[in-house]
Amino acid sequence: MILGLFLCTVLGVGLHFGSRLFTKDADVLHLIHIGIPFVALTQPINALAFVFDGINYGASDFAYAAYSMVLVAIISIICLLILSVSHGFIGIWVALTIYMSLRMFAGFWRIGTARGPWTFLRRLS
Repeated sequence: MILGLFLCTVLGVGLHFGSRLFTKDADVLHLIHIGIPFVALTQPINALAFVFDGINYGASDFAYAAYSMVLVAIISIICLLILSVSHGFIGIWVALTIYMSLRMFAGFWRIGTARGPWTFLRRLS
């Protein structure tokens, strides 16, 4: 988590100044500066989503991972379609944030409910 916060800070500051290394176009820089907060602030969410995915894969919980990803994708695509039309570029970033948050929640949910390969957790409490 600390690494995620560190990465969040480095990306927020680095992309703000580093974006000028790649383009001088004012419109592109404007879009980059709109997207930087989303990229930086979602790093801890992304890190947790990947950790929970890895834990569930390590427990051979592939069926849950597949079904939950399909459900997350359906919800996220609906959000993407609605938000991109109503809020444009920012709506796309909000939809991507929803997508990663749902992935994180789905991974945590499986472990937290002690279902599937995680049933042994009920005996521990």
